[in-house]
Formats: sequence, C-alpha cells, structure tokens
Amino acid sequence: MPEDTPEIIAEKSCIRFPSHWSQPKYHFGQLVKQGRIIGIEYQSPGTRRAFDLGKGWIYAVLLDDQGYDTDQLKESEIELPSLEKLENEINYEKSLVEIHQNNKAVLTEQLEESQHD
Repeated sequence: MPEDTPEIIAEKSCIRFPSHWSQPKYHFGQLVKQGRIIGIEYQSPGTRRAFDLGKGWIYAVLLDDQGYDTDQLKESEIELPSLEKLENEINYEKSLVEIHQNNKAVLTEQLEESQHD
C-alpha cells in the first residue's frame, strides 16, 4: 500500500471527500518521523475545531509502540522518517512475515498429520 496515493486509497476504500476539501497528504498506518498515523480528521474553515487546531487535515499520530501516547498534528507539522528508519521498518516487517510463514507451515503440517490419524 505505500505506493498508493491518498486518492487511490480513498477510491479503493470508497471514501469520498467533498470537492472543496483538499485531499489528505498522508494516510492511515503511514509511518512518519513522529510515529504512526492512526487517524485523520478534516477541520472545515469556520468551525470551532478549525479555530483551535487550524483548518485542513489534522492527523492523530501514535507516538510510541506501546500505544499510550498520541498527538494531533497539522499536515505542515508531519515529517517523513529517515531512509534508515524506513529500511529498519521494512526489515522488521520482513522478519514478521518470516515468522508467520514458519508458523503457517508448522500448523499446516500439524493439520495434515491430524487428518491422517
């Protein structure tokens, strides 16, 4: 999904925005320098929340892996992670895939043995 643009993600998930809204620059689950995006909210001009937070897109960002600390950031406050951090995240995800593939193989073998008994 990282290669998908917000427009493609919105189209795939049937999310529609009013034509006078800008498209969000970032998407759910995206890793940013501050953490991981877990929510997106549009602040319409003229509303109290837009007055408090600023108009446009506000992103809820999970700041730590334990899921305790979050922050609300304006689109202009979001920073992209370093290449090193992205590479580390990719390697971590690859290791998880390997673990799940190994678990799947063990469970499949166990199921096949059970069916023969």
